[in-house]
Amino acid sequence: NLSGGGMAEKASFTLKGMIRYLSSGNSRNQQMSSGGGGGGPSRFSSIQRENPRLRTHAVSIFHGDYSDNHENDRQSTNKTAMSQAKHFTEQDEITKLLQQQEKARIKQKQRWLQQAKPHVRVTKIDTIGRSYGRGSRKTASARVWIQPGFGEVVVNRTSLINYFPREYDRDHLLAPFVATETCGRFDVMCHVQGGGKTGQAGAIRHGLARALQDYNPDLYRPPLKRLGYLTRDPRMVERKKVGKVKARKSPQWVRR
Repeated sequence: NLSGGGMAEKASFTLKGMIRYLSSGNSRNQQMSSGGGGGGPSRFSSIQRENPRLRTHAVSIFHGDYSDNHENDRQSTNKTAMSQAKHFTEQDEITKLLQQQEKARIKQKQRWLQQAKPHVRVTKIDTIGRSYGRGSRKTASARVWIQPGFGEVVVNRTSLINYFPREYDRDHLLAPFVATETCGRFDVMCHVQGGGKTGQAGAIRHGLARALQDYNPDLYRPPLKRLGYLTRDPRMVERKKVGKVKARKSPQWVRR
């Protein structure tokens, strides 16, 4: 058992020993740092042994350059400005292209709407009160004028009966009047040239139908269009072929 005095002596001894140990360690560190003293490095020495596990090869040995380089900053700024300007230029080109496409689409839509509207046909009558129509058939062409009258028909300053002696040609020529139920209501004057009698009769019929359409489109066009009198007949005479009598007729075959 230790008394109170003994405990005090032990505590003082322990404190004195710790102070002495620390002072001796500091003196050894100073000696090592100044290059004096022998023995190996202590745990409190500033010079320590290299750690064999330290990966020195993976550590960069170059120091970073933190100095201000205004030239590099200026170049980077110029590059950024150029890239931004190029980006804006591309955006402007794309915007212009889209605007042009939109305008073209709008124009095409307006054109379609305009074409979808029905064609408005108006009456075409000259100062004398005549309506004109031009017709053709095969190689014949005719110019026809009609005006209100009593049904007189003149072809090349000749009466209809004298110019077309065949009844078929006369009936063929006057078919538009029958279709529109206007027989005897108009006087007809026409000039025709080219082709034969059949072609000339077809040309006059075509021109007569067009003249009636121009005289009153709303009333006369539907029956003429329905019967095909307003359409030009595209059939033409087929040319003769070499080695044939006509276009397709072959010469008579003789055995010997």
